Amino acid sequence: NMMTKADKSSQTIGRIVFLDWLRAIACLMVLLVHASECVYSNDYSFSFPSESGRWSVCLINGLMRPAVPLFLMASAYLLVPLKTNTQTFFRKRFVRVVVPFVVWLIVYATVPVLWGEYTTTDVYNNLTQIFINFIPRASHLWFVYMLIGIYLIMPILSSWLAHVERREEEFYLGLWLFTTLFWHAHEQFGDIFGECWWNPFPLFHYVSGYVGYIVLAHYIRNYLDWSVKKTFYIALPCFLLGYAYCAWSFYTRSFTVEAVHQLEMSWQTTSIAPVMMSFGAFMLIKKVTCAGNVYRYVQDVSIVSYGIYLMHMLLLPFVYSWCNSTMPVAAAIISTAVITYTACYVVSRFISSLKFGNFFIG
Repeated sequence: NMMTKADKSSQTIGRIVFLDWLRAIACLMVLLVHASECVYSNDYSFSFPSESGRWSVCLINGLMRPAVPLFLMASAYLLVPLKTNTQTFFRKRFVRVVVPFVVWLIVYATVPVLWGEYTTTDVYNNLTQIFINFIPRASHLWFVYMLIGIYLIMPILSSWLAHVERREEEFYLGLWLFTTLFWHAHEQFGDIFGECWWNPFPLFHYVSGYVGYIVLAHYIRNYLDWSVKKTFYIALPCFLLGYAYCAWSFYTRSFTVEAVHQLEMSWQTTSIAPVMMSFGAFMLIKKVTCAGNVYRYVQDVSIVSYGIYLMHMLLLPFVYSWCNSTMPVAAAIISTAVITYTACYVVSRFISSLKFGNFFIG
């Protein structure tokens, strides 16, 4: 096929254009999710300020469910199969991911003491806790634990993907898609397929979870070079059907359940509807080839997107408090996300210009 101007531009600058757009979009989606959660959730219980607030959360937050999978698929699209030996891969991931992660764990454990959110005792307890797990103030960092876990197995997975036949890969993806139904199966049947309190690793455990997104990204890169028309005919319905189910399930459950984990059953990122949305969103964004003037800013955001993710929850709750006091719920959610996104981009961009900035933003 003849290369477009955008394709040539992406080659010239040595980047994959659509992945920069994808990271920039996914980063904003994450902030919209967290701004929405400020409306109704404290991670364990929930309530809505009004019926319009319920609908605002349902429609905005439900639309953003591919955020985490898109980040994961972007990494896999670039990294798998590995282009370096295992030692080099781990060294680069350590500098780019682990070091900034540890820095920000410490920041979230200590810095809020400056405005009276923590006492010195809280800081001590936080610093003790972060060697075991994230603290509530930094609950969004669950993603990085998962990401590092994926990196640990990626060299093994990479060796398999380098040699696997297409049909074998499709068989694995089929098994993985089956496991995405288990969120709802657990609700109906309890423990399944050998699962019990002394065995949390049942029959399909090792072919489930976020590792499926790694294989999905590899499969897309190798086999799904669709036309724009075919992409819209297949990917857009996948996205919309997943979104419709997420929104419908969330809304109806909001009247019948009490715990957040029950309310959000349909939009857990390894559940079937968000998987459909993530596949659809990835395939649609894959068709974005715009590398004009706007792309320069998109690329900048993409480069510092990890830093934006790491730091945003230090600022977002304060921005939401201000927006919520002056705006309707939907406007407060969107304004909170956009303001936080912009501010964190500016800070991350500044940090990236410093000599040791990579230790803070990757």
